[in-house]
Amino acid sequence: MSGVSRQAVSLWFKHPDGSGANLRNGTFWNLCRGLQVRMEELMEPLPCTEPATREPLMASLLWDRLYPDLEDFAIALARLEAKALARLVQSYGLFASEKIAGPAVWDRFPEYRNLILPVRREELERVWASCRNQTSN
Repeated sequence: MSGVSRQAVSLWFKHPDGSGANLRNGTFWNLCRGLQVRMEELMEPLPCTEPATREPLMASLLWDRLYPDLEDFAIALARLEAKALARLVQSYGLFASEKIAGPAVWDRFPEYRNLILPVRREELERVWASCRNQTSN
């Protein structure tokens, strides 16, 4: 989308402080068009990078160090790993998790439900079954 090589993007991530990034206006414009966002939005820090937002997320999602940090958790979630889906659903429920991770939250529930703590799993199984019964009728 941005018109840069994979190597350039890799370099950006190796230097999160921005020291390795050499971005041109054209790159930003291409990226804005591709993502359908305003340039100002790309210049703002991501909400999950601010300590006031990051700490509660880590407390609710990584309390047992399932993943070393939020970035690794997000990657696992993007890959729809069962452990990450289970943790997201355990913490936020099926409906909110669907908004974050998409329909795989519902479709793959039988695969990851045993990774959810028992009391919470029982609640979620009832919700899942109830919603599945409504859509099949």
